[in-house]
Amino acid sequence: MHTVATKEESGIPLPAVVASVWGGFIYEGLLAPETQRTRAILDSWGQGCIELIIAACIHLPEVWAEISRKWEAEDCDFPGVFEYEVISPLGTYIGDYLLAHNGEVPTRELINAEIRRLIDAFFDQTTTPQVLLMGKAS
Repeated sequence: MHTVATKEESGIPLPAVVASVWGGFIYEGLLAPETQRTRAILDSWGQGCIELIIAACIHLPEVWAEISRKWEAEDCDFPGVFEYEVISPLGTYIGDYLLAHNGEVPTRELINAEIRRLIDAFFDQTTTPQVLLMGKAS
């Protein structure tokens, strides 16, 4: 299994395939689909798109560490789709922060707080999400 090394090797390292999928979803939240917001984020950032994705993806091992702690502390099932409800919104948070702070990336502390908030909200869902079938909630 390929993994992504982290500075603090504790627990199971982030598998490379998970990092790849999460990178796609962080991109989705950050820049996709191509809109005026995307252009504004990149203009605010002032560097290239690849550099922005790298700056966002360097926090994925922190997401992995936080979710791993949750798994180790509790025997819990996922109440939804983690990538849609945590990873993509993390990208959105980073993009919104860039726009509100003249192209500055949030600090590691702010991102870690957002990661914890998103993961807590993900597991604190008290109602089962409704599944849409043929345009009708079931």
